Amino acid sequence: MSLVEPGFIEQRFREGVKLDRAGFEENRAARHLLAGKDTYVMLSTLPEDIDFELSVLGTDHFGAAEEIEGLSALAVVAHGQLTKGVTAIFFKYFPPQFPAQVFNNEADARAWLMEQRPR
Repeated sequence: MSLVEPGFIEQRFREGVKLDRAGFEENRAARHLLAGKDTYVMLSTLPEDIDFELSVLGTDHFGAAEEIEGLSALAVVAHGQLTKGVTAIFFKYFPPQFPAQVFNNEADARAWLMEQRPR
């Protein structure tokens, strides 16, 4: 995870890593450290072969008040059909309070996020 410029965070999940609830909480804490009190957009990239615990899908990771106040848009680049499908299902069960979209490629995701940034 990195702050690539003020108000723009990139989160890249590595291949071969298993996602779990503890990891998502670590990511949330890292985002808040990087963004501080500023609003931000986030580009999240998921590899094709991502592995995850089912409990990850049963938790609203973006519903907390601090997420609503800080995170203003989320673009997810999901490589592979399974990853796209799981991400779409997650957003159907837990609709975010901010714009969020799933993309096939990083260039489209980045362009959309640039349009979503607070002015």
